[in-house]
Amino acid sequence: MSKKILITGANGFTGRALSFFLSKDYCVVAYGREELDLLDKDKVAKTLEKEKFDIIIHTAIYDAAPKFSTKDPDKVLEYNLRMFDNLASCSEKYHAMIYFGSGAEKKKEKPYGLSKYIMDQLTQNKSNIYNLRLYSVYGIGTDWRYRFINNACAKIALGMPIKVPRINKCDYLHIDDLCKVVKHYVESYEYLPKSSDICSGDVFTPDEIIEYIKEIAFVKGIVPHNTVTATVSRSQSSDQEYYGDPGLLRLLPFNTTPISVGIRELIEYYKKEQPDPNQFVY
Repeated sequence: MSKKILITGANGFTGRALSFFLSKDYCVVAYGREELDLLDKDKVAKTLEKEKFDIIIHTAIYDAAPKFSTKDPDKVLEYNLRMFDNLASCSEKYHAMIYFGSGAEKKKEKPYGLSKYIMDQLTQNKSNIYNLRLYSVYGIGTDWRYRFINNACAKIALGMPIKVPRINKCDYLHIDDLCKVVKHYVESYEYLPKSSDICSGDVFTPDEIIEYIKEIAFVKGIVPHNTVTATVSRSQSSDQEYYGDPGLLRLLPFNTTPISVGIRELIEYYKKEQPDPNQFVY
């Protein structure tokens, strides 16, 4: 019998990708905020009681960082924790919940990082909740307006110079690989770590990413972008670099997508689905 899976955050990058990928093998119900307000504790409890989901994959977040966001920065900590707690408090109503932590857990001075850190601590007391800790996930569907790899590839497709923000090295994981990891957890969560870094081990500076791009396409120009905005989570002004441990992925039965393959895919995609150049954040 096919597992019944609830995916929250259905309209986000991760939620959309997982909905498409997992629907091939499972009964997937994907809810955005309009279908299920995760801040409404009673509605969450009633929905879980009625629907009898086997697995919950919690991708929904409240993030006010992007420049164009209309969300309230003062609500980031509260809303992220309330959404998580309303699901976690009903842990007896499902077999397992998978949610996505963040490398930002190591930077607890900011509300988003603190919310993810607290979630991880709460998870230790729940036997059936699993934290898959993400760093930099990229691929078709993420926000090209400010995410560096997608931003750079979109500009190459449009024949524009690449602007390089002030960021340190990042570990880049292709969204297809994340989907494979999640499916593995759906099938075998009882035998897997409750809290684990999900990353490729492919750690690159912006300059190294640009060298990969040059091997694939003509680069019209490279322009330093020295203004650090709230959309850049790993600015060079930080005194701490942090990367995940790729050990778990190296044990799983598939290989991660080479960065060159992911870059080529994005450039070809943006040539066909050209973004609006007026919407780039930098």
